[in-house]
Amino acid sequence: MNSPNISAPNSQARWRERRRFLLATVAITLLYLGIQAVWMWGAAQLAHIGWTLNDPAETYAAEAATVAEQSRHREASLNPQVPLRVFQLGYEYGYLSQWLGGYGQQTEADMQQLSRPVSAHIQRLNELAEQLGVAPAARLPVRTAADFSQLTQRIEEDPAGLAGRVEKVSSLRLRHLFLLAAHVGIEAAALTPSGDLTPIPATELIGKHATLAGIPEPLWRPLSRVGSGAREKQLGEYQVAVAHLESTLAKRYNAGAGKLIHILFLPGTGTIPAKADSKSAKP
Repeated sequence: MNSPNISAPNSQARWRERRRFLLATVAITLLYLGIQAVWMWGAAQLAHIGWTLNDPAETYAAEAATVAEQSRHREASLNPQVPLRVFQLGYEYGYLSQWLGGYGQQTEADMQQLSRPVSAHIQRLNELAEQLGVAPAARLPVRTAADFSQLTQRIEEDPAGLAGRVEKVSSLRLRHLFLLAAHVGIEAAALTPSGDLTPIPATELIGKHATLAGIPEPLWRPLSRVGSGAREKQLGEYQVAVAHLESTLAKRYNAGAGKLIHILFLPGTGTIPAKADSKSAKP
């Protein structure tokens, strides 16, 4: 039989050992959670300022030159307004997909009610689609939370075929302009509602499609990041960047004086080709 004087110290020793193990486990868990929180915060901050592992302007430069060469002949017969309309169409498509997609699956009556604040965007989307000959155009349907969380990837996959129709009536380069605008529209809509979390732009995809569309880096970089400060300030700065690119596209058309400019943007530059084509352009 064990003596009480011997078993008591053994019991206390076992308890101290278990307590040390428990404290060590809690400490390691808290340390892990702390490191994870810091890592996620740091990653979010880098994403907000537009950081990527690879520079899209360099990564896609060679492909952009190939896309430009493949698109040049088809763009020679396009109305000079087409690039601007393609950008505006993509923006509205992304904007409405984000805005209305956040409501999930609703009845038709409820969705009509929820759509009232963006009725002007819907009208513009439909008008642009008709002008470009790619109608019907509608925002991506969202039925589940997974659909909404994968909105960026679904834009790339083009389930509705809208990007494909844009390419068919224009060029491969303008397809990339459409996709660029769609991702920009998503970010602009995500910045509109108030909230604690700042939405992260699809920096890699914005840079990729902008480069392949021949958009100079100074024009697309501000669209790949979100500034600091209040949400109203962030949205205002982002809208200014969108308007700057849109006005630049409009100036390319005005510079042509109604004639066709073969290359909207020279790859890697922001210059306008001096030579214009006086051929009649398609509407």
